[in-house]
Amino acid sequence: MKKLFLIPWMLLTTLAVTTACGEPHPSSNEPEQTRPEDDGNDEEGGNVNGADGRYLVLYCSRTGNTERMARTIQSTLDCEMAEVEPAVPYDTDYNAMLDRAQTELEAIAQGDFPAITTSVESFDNYDIIFVGYPIWFGHMASPMQAFLHDHAALLAGKRIALFASSGSSGIGTSERDAAALVPEALFEESLLLTSGSLGSMATRIPAWLEELGAGREEH
Repeated sequence: MKKLFLIPWMLLTTLAVTTACGEPHPSSNEPEQTRPEDDGNDEEGGNVNGADGRYLVLYCSRTGNTERMARTIQSTLDCEMAEVEPAVPYDTDYNAMLDRAQTELEAIAQGDFPAITTSVESFDNYDIIFVGYPIWFGHMASPMQAFLHDHAALLAGKRIALFASSGSSGIGTSERDAAALVPEALFEESLLLTSGSLGSMATRIPAWLEELGAGREEH
């Protein structure tokens, strides 16, 4: 497993490129699917060096909607960001991906988490950790569940703000997933953007960050 040694002034690991941005599937039970117009951001996915080390944005994203949310948070706060990636990439065939996602979620319910390639050495320097993911079959996407499971002890006592994208399903079950995986963390108000509200991302996310008291530091 590769480790990220994340400190306020330097990131030492670069993660792989993520897929293009996508609109979520309209079903509330299925992962993101189709692809929308390019948002004009040509920067590759993975770690982004940020000037402000008070915040960390972690995300997983199959089609790119959650990545777009993560990048908006990162650019607003000028902070560090990293992608949580599965050890085995998901199939590009949508039906095959659905089958695997459902199988992984069923395995998680039995205590068996999928392998991921991302780890963080310490969260001590961060005021808030932002955790982003798509909603899969009503739950937090399995790679992010695996990350929280693997880092539960390190995240104890830390402030976590969840953000998610979905077709139309709510965020409630995924909040319960997170609380069960990291019971000693302090969870802030969550943010969900569905297919109907993704277009308001540029205003919704800064307003949410303001409610959390998270802002860019002047240097």
